[in-house]
Amino acid sequence: MKKCIVFDADRTIVDSYMPELLSLQEAIENVTSRKVSEEEMKKLTSLPTNDFFKHLHLSDKEINLINKEWEITFNKYKTKCFPGIKKIITDLYDSGYIICVITSRTAEEFNELDEELNNILDCFKLVVTSDIVKSPKPNIESMTYLCKALELSEEDIIYIGDNEIDKTFAHNCSVCFIPACWENNELKNEENACFSIDDLMRKINYYNGIENGIFPIRKHHR
Repeated sequence: MKKCIVFDADRTIVDSYMPELLSLQEAIENVTSRKVSEEEMKKLTSLPTNDFFKHLHLSDKEINLINKEWEITFNKYKTKCFPGIKKIITDLYDSGYIICVITSRTAEEFNELDEELNNILDCFKLVVTSDIVKSPKPNIESMTYLCKALELSEEDIIYIGDNEIDKTFAHNCSVCFIPACWENNELKNEENACFSIDDLMRKINYYNGIENGIFPIRKHHR
């Protein structure tokens, strides 16, 4: 029985791709006068921010200045939850599923992601950010931390993410994986790819052998 649904954050719950890339691209250019290509910027969607900065060979001084500048530029670009994703999460929560997040973002970055997340934060039993563990995705440490904290096994879990790192992470952790392709088509050729949020519930039910409706595991009390 799959009783825990774990979501990636970026491009799975929150449509943060362009706001994040454009604001950081602007911050880097403002500090270093260097225009990072969109192709290079795309790596930010799958790497922890500090690893992305290392990939660009930025100095510690430049990184500090860029982070300060990014706080300013990011406010120009607003992120939003994908339409329908909050309802899916609340429906899953209300039906008794344990809802969690494992993300490459730090806790501070996750908290700044989107004001709309405040409306569903009580649905998340646990949010595992990259600063909680020594080795973030695709290393299994994040999932091991979650399983230990919630007393779950890998067989209890479905992980939902949008890119190859998420796929590799799920494989490394031996958990079921649903590719989220409603915004990012990187995993569009995967056999069980999910192309709409509306179809996500059907995919989850499939793993639990449910043809129609939502299986009420254990009702939560709000």
